[in-house]
Amino acid sequence: MYKLKFQNINLLSNKPKFASKKYVIVFYGLGCSSLDLKFILLRNKTKNQILIPDLPGHNKNYYNKDSLYDFTKKIFVMIKKKKIGNPIIFCHSVGGIIPILLFKYFLNQKNILFVNYEGNLIENDTETLTKKTASYDKNLFIKEKFYKLLYLSSRSEKKFLRIWSESLGQTFPPTFYEISKECVRLSKRSILLSFYKTYFKKKVYLFGENTNLGIPERDYGLIRFKLRNSGHFSYYEDKFEFAKVFNHLILKRY
Repeated sequence: MYKLKFQNINLLSNKPKFASKKYVIVFYGLGCSSLDLKFILLRNKTKNQILIPDLPGHNKNYYNKDSLYDFTKKIFVMIKKKKIGNPIIFCHSVGGIIPILLFKYFLNQKNILFVNYEGNLIENDTETLTKKTASYDKNLFIKEKFYKLLYLSSRSEKKFLRIWSESLGQTFPPTFYEISKECVRLSKRSILLSFYKTYFKKKVYLFGENTNLGIPERDYGLIRFKLRNSGHFSYYEDKFEFAKVFNHLILKRY
């Protein structure tokens, strides 16, 4: 495992520098950390270089206040500067918005493989966390509600929430709040799901068997894979299953 940096973006990788012909870029969910996914670097069964960039304000990057759009623009610059051609994109939850912004506004590569693990595509996807966060006054959330969320998660009977709370504790509350608001705003319209369904030629929708999708599976209009023994946080709930499916999808490339 190696730590890389591009501008103010911190990344984890399985290689010591940008030095590959084949890349996989992984975008994780709100309140998580690149360190949550370091095990896929160690269990990588492919020849791809894996890049896991930390989201703004995540993993102790307290002073990075970029919006998802600003962050996406920097990812685009990184792809161009480092000559990352035709990467595989793997995303989870809120991280699923980033590839859509990337290819809608900055890149034109319809044949990339886009694996979306329960990424935010519709308003229903915001119901659990981001919509509630965005409903609070910003100062109230930063000073009180964020720490209540952290406290409750760390003491939850659900193991995956206790694990998530460790990364949540390394997240900058104002950025957590602003990304939640941005996520809710973007998810209100059908633009995310519509673009995902119509633009990308190679795509896989990945979901946990314990997750209620909220809309019929067929509405996603694409290849689907189910993660066993898991819900929304497979990389906390069953690392072996997650790594197995991750490697299978990357090797097959669809």
